Amino acid sequence: MRITGLDITPVTIPFSRVELWAWGERRGVSCAVIELHTDTGITGLGEAVIVLGPTPEIVVAILRRMEQLVVGEDPGRVEYLTAKILGEGAWHSFRNTAFTCWAGIEMACWDVIGKSTGRSVAQMLGGPVRDEATAMFYVYGSHNLEEMIEYAAEGTARGFGTIYVKVGIEEERDVELVARVREAIGPHPKLRVDANEAWSPGTAVRILGRMKPYVIEYAEQPTLMYDIDALAHVRRASGVAVAANQASWGMFQILELIKRQACDVIMTDPHQEGGILNFKKAAVLAEAAGLPIVNHAFSPTTITMHAQLAVIGSSPNFILAGQGHQDLLADDVVTAPLSYEGGRMQVPNGPGLGVNLDREKLELYHQAFLEQGFASAHADQRPGQMLNVPNQ
Repeated sequence: MRITGLDITPVTIPFSRVELWAWGERRGVSCAVIELHTDTGITGLGEAVIVLGPTPEIVVAILRRMEQLVVGEDPGRVEYLTAKILGEGAWHSFRNTAFTCWAGIEMACWDVIGKSTGRSVAQMLGGPVRDEATAMFYVYGSHNLEEMIEYAAEGTARGFGTIYVKVGIEEERDVELVARVREAIGPHPKLRVDANEAWSPGTAVRILGRMKPYVIEYAEQPTLMYDIDALAHVRRASGVAVAANQASWGMFQILELIKRQACDVIMTDPHQEGGILNFKKAAVLAEAAGLPIVNHAFSPTTITMHAQLAVIGSSPNFILAGQGHQDLLADDVVTAPLSYEGGRMQVPNGPGLGVNLDREKLELYHQAFLEQGFASAHADQRPGQMLNVPNQ
């Protein structure tokens, strides 16, 4: 079986409500849906990220260059193809950008392999250790704290045992939010916060110290992603567990985090790591260090979530609630969107990724992309909004 080409379809999918985070407001997400064709007639699905620095034109150009490198190759040689992209493709020195694109092609290769053998991706990664995974409840950031607090309480009523809120907006607002959410959800559900690099180390220690009485499960990426020592300092000085997300971008960073004992939780995903196989390797690194790993999600469609769940389902150290966005996307591009019912996500049982495109939805949101442009994660900033990190 050989790869014959790619169809690349950029889409923009609206959010069900405006989302506030440290970098501004978001109203939707853009991604590139990838269909990888083979000479056997089997087509695999994948998803590349279009929410960060590179514009859609650049992302598509990168994907087209990668297409040149994989056409004629066996999609089952995932390790070799990844090495070819980094070596012959000359992306070794620019892995972060390359991997957000390559992951979409790589997950499509796994989908093809699974479809050709009748096996799920989880089965091909060693077999499932669980049939379902717990999901956190994402309380979308808002200027209206009452709305966030009511929504957090709704999450526990719907059966979610972990509540997640965005902070890094303003200190008094953040502390009040955490206190009132804890009061609303009661003492038993876990509560995690994400500052998205907004805090300097001293600020992080102070604010987390104020939040500590409300029993924080962990604080996600409180400080600059490039400063591992700062993360280690916050972990030791604040008394609150720390998760490394942006700082976990790639296996080399994960190894440094482990060596410096800089975090309590590794958070990453196929787009940060460069595909399903590298995501699995990240889980193994964390397991060897005795650390739990939690999936990170760039507000993805079900295509990416099924790719993540294949690794979550086949790796023992995904012991904490996984990241997802249960109500964030107003729609999807697949025929059966992922369910978060009762705070649970089912591990796909295949074949492949276990997803099928909804052609009408794909065309609808491709047209939205053509008319509205791409939904950048950083584009909609208020006057005085964070332009760089840290800003507090």
